[in-house]
Amino acid sequence: MALTLYFVLLPYVLTTKWRFSYTVTDGALLRDLLVGLGIFWTIFLVLLVVYVNQLRHRRHVPANGCAWLAGLVIAALPFLVSSSAGAATSSHLAHPASMASTTVEVTTARLTPPGGAVGADLNRSLRHDGVHPEQLFTLALIAKGRRDRLRGAPTLDDDDLDELARRLSDGDAQLVARLRNVVGSERDGEALVTGGAVDVEPSLEFDPVVVSLLGEHSDGFVLGYAREGGVLPVDQSWTDEEVTTRVVALHDGHVAFAQSDNELMRALARRRGLATMVVYLGDPSELDDELRDLCVTLRAASGSAKLVNSPGRQVRVELLRAFPQVQGLAHDFTATLRRRSVEMVAYLAMHGGEPITGDRLRTRVLVNANIDASKTTLSNTASSVRRSLGSDVLGPLLEPVSSGLYRVHGVGLDVANFHRLVARSRAAEDDDAYELYVEALRLVHGEPLASVLKGFEWFTFEGHRAQLQRDGEWAALALHEAALAREDVETAFWALRQGLLLDPDSDDLLDALERVPRLRQFGGNGSGASQHQPVRPGRAVAMSWAFERFGR
Repeated sequence: MALTLYFVLLPYVLTTKWRFSYTVTDGALLRDLLVGLGIFWTIFLVLLVVYVNQLRHRRHVPANGCAWLAGLVIAALPFLVSSSAGAATSSHLAHPASMASTTVEVTTARLTPPGGAVGADLNRSLRHDGVHPEQLFTLALIAKGRRDRLRGAPTLDDDDLDELARRLSDGDAQLVARLRNVVGSERDGEALVTGGAVDVEPSLEFDPVVVSLLGEHSDGFVLGYAREGGVLPVDQSWTDEEVTTRVVALHDGHVAFAQSDNELMRALARRRGLATMVVYLGDPSELDDELRDLCVTLRAASGSAKLVNSPGRQVRVELLRAFPQVQGLAHDFTATLRRRSVEMVAYLAMHGGEPITGDRLRTRVLVNANIDASKTTLSNTASSVRRSLGSDVLGPLLEPVSSGLYRVHGVGLDVANFHRLVARSRAAEDDDAYELYVEALRLVHGEPLASVLKGFEWFTFEGHRAQLQRDGEWAALALHEAALAREDVETAFWALRQGLLLDPDSDDLLDALERVPRLRQFGGNGSGASQHQPVRPGRAVAMSWAFERFGR
């Protein structure tokens, strides 16, 4: 309050005392003092204007009285806006129908990256044909990319923030979360996103993934994706600037780009955690293996080489994640039967080429609330599964029912791959075993079936979960010991965390996790020794400052 009174009343005091100075004998001295006060008030006014501008642009200001007064000015701005804004608002509200199409067109045009063919086609379809489900995914990806770039910018303009609040407050989060389940668990590749992806459950996992919109397809659009250490497919005609606008993070994080190895090292050192993905725009052959494993490199997209409808597609069931999914389908599952279809494919894949009776499927897999499924439900689910899995050179992947027996072929299963890798690692030599440990634990993308609300009881009472926990604990402890022998502390820590996803109640894993050395223990020389640790593929860059303690 004193600052406010000082700022407001000082000009009045200056003007009145200036006139008074001509009536006293020492008026010259008084006028000199008034000039000094006027200069001081002018400096105060300039600082106030600067602090108000910095606060409007979300910049840091010092903690002093002038900055506090600038905060009061910012708080009072909404009450100082002229009434013309209210009149303009009422005129807009008076004609909502006439403004609807214009709003959609302008919003879409702003969301479209420069030269984006997908966005241009989407503009036309929004104006003439309505919005299709797969086009909603395109809008969501473009919107999230813009939001990530605004978050990562050093300064944010008010217009950008207002535009962001209007267009990106809701709508894209659920769609992006669904896309994270669509792309699967492979390190990199290409996927076809169809309208049926709207029915996919949103992913609850923190799994850093970057994607690129490669173009349209008759059934949807093609999406390239990659995780850390992977190779992201991009259009060969894109420039570096176009790559930076078309590559988007599906997780809650952002993407940094580097054009040289020095920029790559700087970006890796400055990133705050795994949420920041670094994309290298240069030639991948210029990087060594350790750096390549810490970033995402680029390659030319293969077009339709890995689309869902391509002859060389591979159907695989993924259960080593919180929510189960089936990748590589020829067609989406029937929406009303999707949960039962996924569980049926998972059960048949879990039992390999073993024929399963229909009664076993009705009483173990399709059962609901301890009530066996009807034969009609079994028949409808089997029809949905057979249509979605499609065929190969041997015929339908869900083979025709013979004497009431159901069997699939050509369907991969991540659980079976995990057990196979663990078995191979036990018989392998040290170096080969180490790579097999890592490859097996990389298949784990979350606590298996943790987000399943009903179904999959057979996974526990048939012993599959116990076997998975047994092999997971063994692989995690084996990799932990091997990594510590190599002085790779980060990989040892990661191995135990992956093992705990498979068996959260393992006392052996928890005890081993407590014994993993911290960064301050590197070299036994306090925190300063961590600066000598190299950049490892264990997803960490060890750094420290060399300043002595201030108390010395």
